[in-house]
Amino acid sequence: MGDGDVSDGNLDDEMPVSTLNVQAMSDEALVAQAQQRNEACMAALYERYYDRIYRYTLSRLGNQADAEDLTQETFLKMVDKLHTFRWQGIPFTAWLFRIANNSVVDMIRRRSRQPQQELNEAIPLESGKQVEEQVEFSLTLKEVITAMARLTSNQQEVLAMRFGAELSVKETAKALGKAEGTVKSTQLQALQALRRTVAHAGNSLS
Repeated sequence: MGDGDVSDGNLDDEMPVSTLNVQAMSDEALVAQAQQRNEACMAALYERYYDRIYRYTLSRLGNQADAEDLTQETFLKMVDKLHTFRWQGIPFTAWLFRIANNSVVDMIRRRSRQPQQELNEAIPLESGKQVEEQVEFSLTLKEVITAMARLTSNQQEVLAMRFGAELSVKETAKALGKAEGTVKSTQLQALQALRRTVAHAGNSLS
């Protein structure tokens, strides 16, 4: 909280940020400096979270161009709103993903009933580990995203944050403003719904 900010701030005041390894700095330290418009720390936050925000938006939208645009939009909003962020029970990760989620919801509303575009088989959704539903159901990524489109908005949000962005249950709960138990139950319901959706579509499960 506030005390943590003071100690991190003192360290950064004593030593120019340009001489520090910004990649090794904590979120608290980076945010404190970025709120003072330090470009190196702003860039470090961008690099630290770009891939996760991109995977989240991609898993919600299923379109690479839209995901790239929305990821850039998320970080522009981060820069614009960073001065309002305070360490008061909401970690920076949750705050940033809340911005991304709001942007996704806005874009989905704007897209309304646009025809779906072909999904790219090479979408880098998993980031080094198999998504749970792909392991369980032996699905391709394209099938997962197509099936996710049939889930409720809440279910899509939870799966995208848990498996797309690889957020923990706690981080997902903070980002969505929900209880951890609600996130767990929503995740379970979503995975069960995916199984039913894919089975109904005639996909073979293994």
